[in-house]
Amino acid sequence: MRLLAVVHEADSGPALLGDAARNRGIEVVEMTAGPQSVPIPTSIDGFDLLLVLGASPSVNDVGIAPWFDREIALIRDADAHNVPILGVCFGAQALAVALGGSVTRATEPEIGWFEVNTTDPDLVEPGPWLEWHVDAITPPPGATTIATTKTCVQAYTVGPHVAVQFHPEVTDGNVTSWCAGDAKTVARLGLDGPGIVERTRIEVPEATLRAQRLFDRFLRRAQAHTTSSKT
Repeated sequence: MRLLAVVHEADSGPALLGDAARNRGIEVVEMTAGPQSVPIPTSIDGFDLLLVLGASPSVNDVGIAPWFDREIALIRDADAHNVPILGVCFGAQALAVALGGSVTRATEPEIGWFEVNTTDPDLVEPGPWLEWHVDAITPPPGATTIATTKTCVQAYTVGPHVAVQFHPEVTDGNVTSWCAGDAKTVARLGLDGPGIVERTRIEVPEATLRAQRLFDRFLRRAQAHTTSSKT
């Protein structure tokens, strides 16, 4: 199997999810979407899975249109060809927009480690999960919301696709970089950046296992959908 991972920034790659895929014999091909990168394809041809990762901009930012339009086209092509998509944070928001949902500013940001309320713990566990976002998702028509916090939707499924607002992929390296790069936001919200990094270091062993389980469940769901679509 081949997985296309759409990356938006150097410190926001597939990380733990990429490791999980490779450990299961899946080839992971990373492509960067953004103004300084080679344009990503608008066709999913040649890939069996699509992973769309986090990004600093909002999906509603007008300035990202030159590359975001291609990303939306890629997501829609994957959906049209029943190629399962795993959307993470910005990727979950992009999936929602591509399939008819929407994204608005959340009532409050979520940055740090959070438990989520889940109606399907066999797919998405309660956590804790690392959050780093200021927007909120309205899932697309036909989607099933399976996890929430008091602030917003945290996970939904639609067709063969799984979308999560939180970051199952992160390592302490990712979070260290985000705290430094988004230091003004962290400070403005009165958050303890070093404390978030230290919490991440503590969580990494269990977070690695949670990421692996989430990926395995996504993969089983994808394979079940592929099998059913052929019968």
